[in-house]
Amino acid sequence: MAVSHLSQHVQDAVAREREVVAVRLDALREQSRRLHELVDQVDSDAGEAARLLRQIDEMLGLAPQLSLDAHGELRGQKLQEIAIQLLREKKGTGVEVHYKDWFDLLVAAGLVVGGKDPLATFLTQIGRARDVESVRPRSGLYRLRAA
Repeated sequence: MAVSHLSQHVQDAVAREREVVAVRLDALREQSRRLHELVDQVDSDAGEAARLLRQIDEMLGLAPQLSLDAHGELRGQKLQEIAIQLLREKKGTGVEVHYKDWFDLLVAAGLVVGGKDPLATFLTQIGRARDVESVRPRSGLYRLRAA
């Protein structure tokens, strides 16, 4: 609709409404940012609780230990530990790395990740590691947390 067809009174009312909507949009974007941060923290806390529960179950004999299977494939906590150690040695703390590049570091070191889809296994485990943080949601970028 062309602005020239609107009376001055209607144009003024629409302009005021535009300001209200713009302010609301800014508030919603800020709320969305805060909620994403909260979700990331809850996911991290849930991952840590799951890891702790798994360790307790392993100690009590309620679950098999997942560190290394009989074929030497990395899984579970052992995968997390070795992946973190390798990234710390090769790239350092706080350096952003795409998970595929990080996985390639493991492969280049001669390590084998277990599971039907080793890359998915790797991604699941680094996502659960408390020493690792996602740089941005759905970016595929991770970094080691500063101590």
